[in-house]
Amino acid sequence: MKRKRGQSMVEMALISPFLVMTLLMVIDCGRAAYDYATLAGAAREGARAAITTGSNRPDNNRVLGAVQLNAIGLQLNPGSCVNDAPPASPTMSANTGLIYVGAGNGNTTSNAPSGQPSSAGGTCGAVVPSYAGHYPLAVTLKYNFKPLTPFGSQFFPGGIVMTVTSTMSTEY
Repeated sequence: MKRKRGQSMVEMALISPFLVMTLLMVIDCGRAAYDYATLAGAAREGARAAITTGSNRPDNNRVLGAVQLNAIGLQLNPGSCVNDAPPASPTMSANTGLIYVGAGNGNTTSNAPSGQPSSAGGTCGAVVPSYAGHYPLAVTLKYNFKPLTPFGSQFFPGGIVMTVTSTMSTEY
C-alpha cells in the first residue's frame, strides 16, 4: 500500500506544474477576452456620443468621457493628437490604452465631432469638425494588454496591442 501512495505523490508532483501553468494561461486568456469585449463596448459608446445631435453638439471631451465611462476596469487616456490617425505602434505602458477620434473609412473632409472647435493643429493635424451632413467618424482604441503570468510574458514581453475601432455616421 505504501508503494502505491508514493507512486501517486510522484505522479502528482510531475503533473502539477503543467496543471498550474494551464490554469494561469486560462486566466490570462479570460482577462484578454474581457479587456477586448470592454474595449469594443467603450469604442461603440464613444462613437455613439460623437455622432448624436441635440442642442449641444458633441466635442472630443464628450467622446473621451463616454469611452472612459464605459471602459470599466481599464485605463484609457487620450492620444497625443486625438483627431489624427492612430499610429501603427504607439508607446504605451502595460495595461493602458489610448483613445483616438478621427475620420472613418471614406471620410476625407472631417475628423472630429461637430462641437469640437477647428484648429490648425500645430504639431498635430488640423481639426476639421463634421457639420451638416452624414460623415463617418471613427473612435479607435489601442490597448497594451500585458499577461500576468510569467509564461505569457516570455512570449509577449512588450505586451499585446489590441486595436478596436467603431465607425458611425453623423446624424447632424
